[in-house]
Amino acid sequence: MRVAALGSGSRGNSLLIEAGSTRLLVDAGLSGRQIQRRLAALEIEPASVAAIIVTHEHRDHTSGIGVAARRWGWPLYMSRRTATACRSLLSGEEEVRVFEREATFRIGGVEVHAFLTSHDAADPLAVTLTDSESGLKIGVATDLGRPTGPVRNALRACHFLVLEANHDDLLLRDGPYPWSVKERIGGSRGHLSNRMAAELAAELHHPELGGVLLAHMSEECNDGPLALRTVAEALSGMDYRGLIDVATQERPTPLYDVAALRSRVMDGEQLHLFAGGSGRT
Repeated sequence: MRVAALGSGSRGNSLLIEAGSTRLLVDAGLSGRQIQRRLAALEIEPASVAAIIVTHEHRDHTSGIGVAARRWGWPLYMSRRTATACRSLLSGEEEVRVFEREATFRIGGVEVHAFLTSHDAADPLAVTLTDSESGLKIGVATDLGRPTGPVRNALRACHFLVLEANHDDLLLRDGPYPWSVKERIGGSRGHLSNRMAAELAAELHHPELGGVLLAHMSEECNDGPLALRTVAEALSGMDYRGLIDVATQERPTPLYDVAALRSRVMDGEQLHLFAGGSGRT
C-alpha cells in the first residue's frame, strides 16, 4: 500500500492512495492539468486511477473534480449533502456515486470508511482506507476543527496517518487575517493547529504506526519545520521511530510505502525525520 500527497495547503488538496492494482484520489482541489502533471511526476497514468473520494465541498478540495471526472471517466464518491453542495462544479455528465455519512464501502481492493468531522461544510468527512489483501490501514483527516471522539476512534490502529497541521497558535494570533477569520480558523469547526495535531498523533501512536504526514498547512500562519518539530516532540515521548513528513502546496510528496515503513518500525529501525517544507508552505 502506498500514499502520496499531490499537493496540500490552502490553495488545493489531493491525495493518492494505492493498494495493489487499485488507485484512488482523496479530493481533487487542483486543476486537471496540475493533477496530470503531478501524477506524471510519480509515474502514475491517470487511466489507472479508479475514482475520487470527495470529503467536502470546499473548493480547495473540489475545484478539479468535474474536469477530472469528465476527462478520465473517474467516478466521484461523495455523501448526499456534499453532492448537492457540489452541483455548480458538475455538468451532469459525471458519474456520481452517493453514499450515506458514516458509510463503509469498497472500491476495488480498498475498503473505505467515511466518518463525520467537525468542520464548517455541508457534510465534512474524514476517511480510513484499508487494503483488503494486506490489512494495512491509512487514515486521512485534513479538515477538522477538533478531533472528536468518533474521529479518534475511527483513526485508531492506522499504519499511516495524514493529519491536518494547519496553523501555529501564535502565528495565527499575530497573522494578517481579520479577527473574525482567525476565530473561524481556530474554532471548533475550523482547522487543527500544530499543537492539537501533535496531541492527536501522540494519542493515535501504536507500535505499528509507520508514518505521519502533516497536511493542509496555512501559507500565512504556519511553517513546515515548526509543525514538524511540534509533532516530532510529542511523538518522541512515545518512543516513535517512524517517518514524519510535511506535505507542501507546490509539489507532490514521494510515494510512501506503508508496508515498508511499518516493517522498519517493527524491526526497531530508527527512521529519519523529513522536513518536506523547507520554509513556509
